[in-house]
Amino acid sequence: MKTTTKTFGALTIILSSSVFAEGGYWGATAGVMDFDFQGVDNPMGLGLRAGYSQLSGWGLEAEYIGSLVSGEIEVIGKEVDVDMHSLAGYATYRSFGDIYFKGRLGLLYEDITVGRNSGDDFGVSVGAGVGFILWGDSNIELEYTILEKDVEYWSGAFSYRF
Repeated sequence: MKTTTKTFGALTIILSSSVFAEGGYWGATAGVMDFDFQGVDNPMGLGLRAGYSQLSGWGLEAEYIGSLVSGEIEVIGKEVDVDMHSLAGYATYRSFGDIYFKGRLGLLYEDITVGRNSGDDFGVSVGAGVGFILWGDSNIELEYTILEKDVEYWSGAFSYRF
């Protein structure tokens, strides 16, 4: 009887964590776009995300990030703005529990503007982070994402599950 009670208790805990891990979610992210160039005052980014995760921990996520506060760099003795906008689709994996780990890998479209010059590109993006369940349907995540080979995004995110 004691073994049955322990087994039932363990299954209840595992399944209650798994239920939170399934379903759609939306949220917002904010952080620093860390350009890997000398002399750049990095822009601050703000983004929106939406996704769906399954009981297994695997899921899909879409995210848009744009410069909320422009960065700056000196070009020929003149300060010019540095901005970045990106749109990405990711395959994600979340571990189980109230404190969990998250990984993501996906494709990204980016547009970087320096002064009056602009360039865009497609590439691969990869990220990892840790998340904390706040209450029933809400969580926060602290993440590190390589947006492209010269730009990293250090961010915090808030998500709500529905």
